[in-house]
Amino acid sequence: MDLSLLWVLAVVTVGAAVQGAIGFGLAVVVTPILYMIDPAWVPAPIILMGMALSILTMWRIRAPLDIGVLAPALLGRIPGGIIGTYLLVVASAEWLGLGIGLIVLVAVALTVRKYSVAFTKANLFWAGTLSGVFSSISAIGGPPMALLLNHHRSAAQMRQTLSSFFLFGCIIALTLLALAGELGWDDLLRGFWLLPATALGFAIGDKLANRVEPERLKAATLVICALAGTLLVLRSAIALWPEV
Repeated sequence: MDLSLLWVLAVVTVGAAVQGAIGFGLAVVVTPILYMIDPAWVPAPIILMGMALSILTMWRIRAPLDIGVLAPALLGRIPGGIIGTYLLVVASAEWLGLGIGLIVLVAVALTVRKYSVAFTKANLFWAGTLSGVFSSISAIGGPPMALLLNHHRSAAQMRQTLSSFFLFGCIIALTLLALAGELGWDDLLRGFWLLPATALGFAIGDKLANRVEPERLKAATLVICALAGTLLVLRSAIALWPEV
């Protein structure tokens, strides 16, 4: 087996374990590292992995869908997904790398600062729109919605709502990528390779949830994300330097 694939599977296992334990962090952990290993891993294979993890989370929690939250957010996800897919098609790998790195750093900053945003249908729509843009470019669609739900839903409700949003959002994102010619058999095969590591990581995270203090794991995860995002920004900026 190729050594780079082993690294990818290891990173995915860690990312899925983090999300299984604290409810977020999969794409934020995985995307910048996998993009540095091989840009072909982003975004379609990670979106497929996120879909699988959403199904696992929904099956585990088994709470009713919050249609009042999902409807306006998913409505915003469609135009956001179209914008993000367009940027994915027209931008170079270096500019995408810079964008992904900045998205990761913004996600970390929003998570650390814990801003409180008014819980309205309009804000749900705009959060869904931003999520669609971010997800189509980098598969990191969680932070805008998590920021909005953080102060207005319990931990279990937030995880269930985010998982439902991600599942339907992934379907929208993959459909748009397919229409844009950015989803092929190679992407599906890569996503298939990630499924065992995703399931393993989720199972590990489920076990860790009651044994590791969530805030400590969350802090360590944010440090890793910040380092990976910074490295990707620097690497992309250096590559773009002759063009600027």
